[in-house]
Amino acid sequence: MSGTAPSIPNLLSLRGRIGGGGINQGRYRGVIRRGGRGHGPGGAPGSASAAHDATIQGTDTDAAVSRMSAVQIGYLDDPYAELFAQSGPGAARRLPIINRGTYARTTAIDKLVDKFLDDTERSPEGRQIVSLGAGTDTRSLRLFSPSAPTPRKRVIYHEIDFPAMCEKKQRIVRGAPQLRSILSDPESVDELSQHGGGNSWHSKVVAEKHEGSELWVHGLDLRAIAAAQQPSQQQQQQQPPLPLGAPVGSRGLHSATTQDEQQTEEGTTQQQPQQKEPLTLTSLNPNLPTLLISECCLCYLQHSAASSIISFFTTTIQSSLGIVIYEPIKPDDAFGKMMVSNLAAREIKMPTLEVYKEAEDQERRLWEAGFGKDGEKGGGVKSKTIEQIWEEWTSQEEKERVDALGGLDEVEEWQLLAGHYIVVWGWRGEGIDLGI
Repeated sequence: MSGTAPSIPNLLSLRGRIGGGGINQGRYRGVIRRGGRGHGPGGAPGSASAAHDATIQGTDTDAAVSRMSAVQIGYLDDPYAELFAQSGPGAARRLPIINRGTYARTTAIDKLVDKFLDDTERSPEGRQIVSLGAGTDTRSLRLFSPSAPTPRKRVIYHEIDFPAMCEKKQRIVRGAPQLRSILSDPESVDELSQHGGGNSWHSKVVAEKHEGSELWVHGLDLRAIAAAQQPSQQQQQQQPPLPLGAPVGSRGLHSATTQDEQQTEEGTTQQQPQQKEPLTLTSLNPNLPTLLISECCLCYLQHSAASSIISFFTTTIQSSLGIVIYEPIKPDDAFGKMMVSNLAAREIKMPTLEVYKEAEDQERRLWEAGFGKDGEKGGGVKSKTIEQIWEEWTSQEEKERVDALGGLDEVEEWQLLAGHYIVVWGWRGEGIDLGI
């Protein structure tokens, strides 16, 4: 396509009447500077790093407002969106191009979540979902609603996010009477303090049709997971696999010796510096089929940290494992350069975008992480752009319904924008097949 300015829609102009960002309104969250609760090492509340973190965390508000816009107009059915959107009635209205993007992104991930849960319905001990940087996302509430179309029994739903975001969500859930038909009153959980975490909480799912299901919200900087995993990657070849039922945590933090002692090559014992307790997420079961979701979250991390977080789960989970990632791609064409420039104007950077630039790069990322490589047990890696999802996964009847809500003035603009965002997913192990 040509690089002439008139053919490239400006992302900032597409943000609608208030706030927001292109389809990538990230739900970050969960990424802060290590070394303190929201500060960089030696930082202060007013430091540049804290301001940058606040900017990234603010993308959750963008996502909540865009979700509310899509709900108010009729693109999506989500009675819980209004609880988390910080705007009055009518103020959240986005342009049709953004509403369609929110619709396609949400329904695509919902489709993959449903396929995972359908495949694991007969898992005797249950199954679990882990949503990274979930923020104020409402997927767990929709999943466990009494009016949900499909019973989802024995599902343990985990959300991991910055402690302040978890505290905010707990406050909203506790203060919303309409949610008592979905979740029990949230109970605080004491965990992760050695790793800078806090404000974790837990609720049981109330509806009988979802018997045995629970929601666990873990207050933790995701980079703490990366930091815990990185030593293990250096030692992984020297240590045997974790046995089934072992404590959930970084392999590198589990030692076969006691009292922090290790054997040297000469057979003598050498005292090692005392390490933190293994990073453990309460109720995360390594023996359950698991689906990991990163919806515009890992893209805000450095490439090495994002890879380490994925590695934490691929080495921890001993059962079948799936992953779904939603991120922007194609930063080097004319539209991509403008997209990166507009994000930079908001002081937002996406380091992984410079590494996983194309669909094949995103797929290679999952192959290298071990997805699609489980031999006879099955596995695979696939991807589709948001444009492809709209064209291939949306029925003609549904397209007509959505178009009637607000027609697009420029179809080419939609194709351009939607072609720069991708959903990539992979799976390994017996009992799940996300090949849709």
